[in-house]
Amino acid sequence: MEAEMFVQQEACRSDVYKLLAGFYYPPNEELSGKVDDLVEKLGQVFPHAHQAIDRSVQQNLNSVTLKDLHVEFARLFVGPYELLAPPFGSVYLEDEKRIMGDSTLDVVKRYATVGLKIDDAFKNPPDHVAAELEFMHVLITEELKSLSSGDAERTIECLEQQLDFLECHLGQWIDAFAGLIVQEAQLDYYRYLVIATQQFIREDLRRLGETLSTWFTQAETSSSNYSQLGQNA
Repeated sequence: MEAEMFVQQEACRSDVYKLLAGFYYPPNEELSGKVDDLVEKLGQVFPHAHQAIDRSVQQNLNSVTLKDLHVEFARLFVGPYELLAPPFGSVYLEDEKRIMGDSTLDVVKRYATVGLKIDDAFKNPPDHVAAELEFMHVLITEELKSLSSGDAERTIECLEQQLDFLECHLGQWIDAFAGLIVQEAQLDYYRYLVIATQQFIREDLRRLGETLSTWFTQAETSSSNYSQLGQNA
């Protein structure tokens, strides 16, 4: 039962990353349903982030028009003259705040390790917040496959990939990104959304560390038991 609960938790994590990614694309008529889905998933595994997005985001979504959201989205993330909250990791990770720096190339290499490449239809840099959130979704999907096949070694590898990516990329710059949105947004909708994203990633970093520690402990215990069995044989 404990293993089943873990699989359910990881499936929720995967869904949350996929849902969050969708909110950093231009808004559409499906937003309301997506918010409901996100609230439900967050409520199952990440209560703090759930509280940040629950009623606040839905109420703000109901109080503005789709046109209002498009204007705000463009003002924060697109321009045309100034990006108030650049959604690209390299802006926060590179010394010169330049797009497509070494950190971007590292992201592309990480995508390639799991057979991913940027779709031609995706017109943003590879380290766009939506792409990095979706990459986490892909990594957790790979983890779920390894759990299904009972491959503990591959599961640990997938968890390590997730933790390393968050520590080196998305988890490194989400605070600065969130700070700009909280400062510059005119609609509370995007403020609550990015706070929920920020809190979710912080919590996920913590849980990933704990999960890996537990897996390593279990692996060491199993190895010790096998060693003892060999000595007693």
